[in-house]
Amino acid sequence: LYDEIPAPVRAAWHRDAGRALAESGAPADRVARQLLWAVGGSGGATEPMDEWILGWLARAAELLVGQAPRAAAELLRQAVASSPVGSAQHDHLVGRLADALYRVGDVAGAEQVATRALVHAVEPDLLVDLHWTLAQCRMRAGRSAESLATLNRALAAPGISARHRARLLVLTARTHSNLGEVETAGRVATTALAAASEADDNWAIGWALLVLTLVAMMQGQMTDALPLFDRALTVTQADPALTDLSLLLQINKAIALGDLDRYEEAFAAAQQARHLADRAGTLVRLAQAHGALGQLLFDTGRWDDAMAEVEVLPDDLKEPSAACCDHGIAAVICFHRGEITTARGHLAAAVPYAQRIGNRVVGPLALARSLDAEQAGALPEALAVLTAEFADNTEELDEIEDLFADAVRLATKIDDLGTAKAIAGHAVTLAAESEIPHRQANALYCRALLDHDPPRLLAAAECYGDAGRALLSAKALEAAAGEFVDGDDRDQARAAFTRAVEIYTSLGAATDVGRLQTRFRAHGIRRGPRSKHRQARSGWDSLTPAEIKIAALVEAGLSNPEIAAKLFLSRRTVGTHVSHILKKLDVHSRIDIAREAALRTIAPS
Repeated sequence: LYDEIPAPVRAAWHRDAGRALAESGAPADRVARQLLWAVGGSGGATEPMDEWILGWLARAAELLVGQAPRAAAELLRQAVASSPVGSAQHDHLVGRLADALYRVGDVAGAEQVATRALVHAVEPDLLVDLHWTLAQCRMRAGRSAESLATLNRALAAPGISARHRARLLVLTARTHSNLGEVETAGRVATTALAAASEADDNWAIGWALLVLTLVAMMQGQMTDALPLFDRALTVTQADPALTDLSLLLQINKAIALGDLDRYEEAFAAAQQARHLADRAGTLVRLAQAHGALGQLLFDTGRWDDAMAEVEVLPDDLKEPSAACCDHGIAAVICFHRGEITTARGHLAAAVPYAQRIGNRVVGPLALARSLDAEQAGALPEALAVLTAEFADNTEELDEIEDLFADAVRLATKIDDLGTAKAIAGHAVTLAAESEIPHRQANALYCRALLDHDPPRLLAAAECYGDAGRALLSAKALEAAAGEFVDGDDRDQARAAFTRAVEIYTSLGAATDVGRLQTRFRAHGIRRGPRSKHRQARSGWDSLTPAEIKIAALVEAGLSNPEIAAKLFLSRRTVGTHVSHILKKLDVHSRIDIAREAALRTIAPS
């Protein structure tokens, strides 16, 4: 019946339905879905917008962009074309269109719209909105210094109100944070929060609190960041127009909880953010949520799922620092698994993004670059990669502390005891001021390497295990086994060696297993049977444990959404796993996967 209704009648009915919903107080995204059909934005011929639709959209645009940016972008494109150029309504709609385009990942389109509008804009609210969108676009492009110059000129403009000043200060603080200028970002954000509170502007209060949480995290003060997150979320969750900011806060809170080794809470927060971002269609936040989950999965040793998370979305939808982090995680995993060519491919892919982030530290990328040099036998160069981060980025403690363990390991290997002692001193100082398990483990590990103390290395391994950090636990066990061998305590050496091999094997870290086997074979200490799936490059034996689990669920007839719900993964992550399975098995359909899985069940190898 619907298909048989003449298109003009159908459009009119959708318009009437949208207006009835709006007048009854329905959510903006429900109204928008009707209006998209009314103006042909969901497949029909485009119709010009009438005065009522333009008026409603002008009133609801900010809320709609926050709740459903993709629908907002479609409607706003047509609204801008339908409204009189030069009118206040047209200028307002242009500002909201630029914001919507940025949120759906069209950074070039957003910058183009905002730049054109800024030439003629005079209304203060619009000027601030356009500056905000432009600054975010320039951050993505690595042009934050350009943003600072523009923002300083805007702040110097005569007659600026307290509200507008607060918003511009928040943006200035964000830009300093993006450049790695942490202390400056904190000072400006504190000033912005005071101005926002005076102006009673929840938008600016929420964003100022976000910057302050980022500053606390970058300075390694994770415990101090949590109450700031809770305060900011209280401000934003009461206002649907601040949905995007609430998402960003949720993502960063997940990262902070991970840095506190509170992984159960961290995973719950990150998964909720990913679900909300996916539902809202905010691709920038969705990419950040996937990246946060990838980092959490990497830290806790779920490397197959971590690889799937960081590969879900293309790089052009990610902020430069996020793209660097994702490629760094993937490269580190590949180096440990002996996939050197793939690892170096990730390092090469990160180069253009690393050039855009100025003085920022990206821990996984620094580790990957150091591993690259270590793989080539260039240990001094591998250490230099890490110590350069300490020298140039002393303000970003949260990223730098993740490099301590490897830096001390490399420094002791090449007898650079001065560097090893200096870095171990930092680790010990941090541990004295904190009860976070991985900080306690870092201090134990670094001091034990310097003192050749195997019992303390075992304690470090246990502490890393309590923190959920599998790779570092295995490294501490490997170091302990070496010290026991040097002390001719073969039983203790064998026990530590065996536990290290078990962890490395669970990670699929073939490079590390091979190194241990070679080192300890001369002492009569050997590992157990090899794990077959890591040796094979194709076929069933090449599947990872996560892929085998998903193949079994495909065999059981579950769809990707059903598998995602069962395994607490996103649909996109499951889709990535399924794509990998198809490629490794050299098959073309889910039926083929089910057939292979069934054959394995009938006749296991």
